[in-house]
Formats: sequence, C-alpha cells, structure tokens
Amino acid sequence: MPATTPRRARSGRSGFTLVELAVAITLATIIVAGLYQLFIVQSRQLQFLDMQTEMNQNLRFAADVVTRTVRQAGLGTADGVTGVLGNTTSAEALDPLQGYNDALSSGPDAITVVHQDPSLTMNTSSQSIYPGDTSQLSFDLTMHDYRAKIGSYAAGEFLLCSDFANPLGFGSYMWEISGVSSSGDEGVVSVYSNSSYTDYNTVMPATQNLPPVMTCSKGEVVTFYIDNDSGDGVGPGSADHPVLMMDLDYQWPDGDDVPLVDDIEDLQFAYCLQDTEGLHPCTSAAEWNDTLATTEWPWMVRVNILARSRREEATGRYESTRPGLEDNVGATSSDGYYRQILTTEVALRNMRMYSNLFDS
Repeated sequence: MPATTPRRARSGRSGFTLVELAVAITLATIIVAGLYQLFIVQSRQLQFLDMQTEMNQNLRFAADVVTRTVRQAGLGTADGVTGVLGNTTSAEALDPLQGYNDALSSGPDAITVVHQDPSLTMNTSSQSIYPGDTSQLSFDLTMHDYRAKIGSYAAGEFLLCSDFANPLGFGSYMWEISGVSSSGDEGVVSVYSNSSYTDYNTVMPATQNLPPVMTCSKGEVVTFYIDNDSGDGVGPGSADHPVLMMDLDYQWPDGDDVPLVDDIEDLQFAYCLQDTEGLHPCTSAAEWNDTLATTEWPWMVRVNILARSRREEATGRYESTRPGLEDNVGATSSDGYYRQILTTEVALRNMRMYSNLFDS
C-alpha cells in the first residue's frame, strides 16, 4: 500500500481576532451614531423650515385679510355712522374706524371697520319720502342692475346709507334689515326703525324727513381681534393656541365669530393723523399715535402682526422672548416658541376724502 502524502498547511488565517472584531464594532458604532446625529439635525431643520413656512403663510394670510379690510374703512360713509350700531356702547356714532385696547400697555389690540359693499351700491327712489323713523326704503328697479343687486340683501344684514344733502352736515345711517321685497319696478328694503337710538335721533329726528335720494349699500361691519382666552367659552383660542378672529355683527366675542388664522400671538395698530400743514402725514415716528380718539380721522394705519410656531421647543433646545409691539410691552420670561413679525402701513383714502370735506 503506497504511503499517503501529507496535506499542505493552509496559508493565511481563517477568521478575525477579538481585537479586530472589537475595532470593527467600534467603527461601525461611530458611523451609525454619526448618521443618526445627522438624521436628527436634518429632521429638526426640516421641522424648523416647516414651522417657518407655516408662520410665513399665517402672516401673509392674516396681513392680507386685515389690511384689505382696513383699507376699505369709511367707503360710502360720511362722518360717524348713526343708527343700529352707533348706540351699542355709548351715545356716540360708530366711526368708520375704531380701535380697542389702545390705551393699555399689555394685550393685543382689536379694530372695527365700517364700510359699504361697493358692488351693491344703489340710490333710493326719488319718488318716495320717508320720515326719520321709517321702517322701509324703496329703490327704482328700472335702474341698471338694481333688480339683481337688491336680491343680494337679506334679513339680519345691515343697510348703510349716506346723506350728502343734510343741512346739518354729512351723515350716514345704519339700519338692520328685516326683509326684502319687490313688486313691479319697485324694490323695498324693510328695516327696523332707529327711533330708539339717541345718536340717530340727534341728527335725524322722527319729525324730519330723510332726503329723497341717498346712496345706500349693504353695510359691512368687521372686527378683528385675538382670542387667547380658553375660559370665556367663546372661540377656539387659548394662551397656548391664540387665534385671529373675525366678527361680522359687532357683538364680539360671541359664538358666530369666524376663526381666521391659528397661532397669531399679537395684533397691534398705530394711527397716523393729518398734520396741521396738510402735508404728507407721518414723516416721523412722533406723528404715529397708539390711541385713536372718536373725533379723530386717521389717514394711515400701521398694522403689526406677530405669529409664533404651533408648538414649543423642549426646554434648553431653543429660547425666545415675545417682543414688544407698539404700546404692548414685551414679555419678561422666555419660552421655546419661534416668532415672526410682519408690519405694514395702510393708506385710508376713503377717510382722507371725507376728512377734506369736513375741513372745507
């Protein structure tokens, strides 16, 4: 039997040593940890950009709605608006622009804007004369598009008419609509009499007739305010979730107010009055006023809106302090919210027109 040939010894090694395995695990751990940290950073950056985008969108939408409405202040009105809303809080007429909370050094402001709907303007019929305590006004439906316009009026809304023929001075009267009807070529808007309102009776007593022709339209009364109180039982807002609200019936806050934009923390207004020389107003900071008296007609309004992120960062990760705006002093303690401010100035061309008429 031939002798067996011994096998050759294998060259190289057949595995890893414990040291090599430990080094490999350590390197893998470092790489995975680095990738995880990069993922966390990228995730936080994405969340931050998402919140920034959301705040920008909230600011743009809030600014668009508020400034577009404020710009309409006084359209189709003359002096203060008397009648159904003028006597709500006092015996004074309702100005086309009213500011609230202006005298306080804390908390958001609110603003009420009054104007006519420019698309629904009609002149009252020259064939009818109504006393000051009237319960209806008529319109000639043979006039261009009056028939279509009167169909847009409804009970519960407001009828706002301007009187430019009153010998006692320009005036605007607001009624609440009780019904609308039409027969043949005449349209009738029934209203609740204003005879119980002191401010209205002062300028239009029951013994005096309304002018034969007034310019009328649907009255728009819009109030913007911030709901940040969860305890009032009205609206979705709270201290952790402030909401910009819109009221359309001058009874704010109440259950039918419309939430517009979430996470609007502050709303502040400043007012520019015409200077004594009649030049371009508000060329210096000193000409801007935080308060608006009922006898003053501003030429410009500065709108300041402060938005914040929908959630707060964890303690120690990010800190900020709510800044002061106009006369609302800033916060003294920090929190974890991101914030952005948008400031814009609105020219009140309608208010300027009537201000010039009153001064002439």
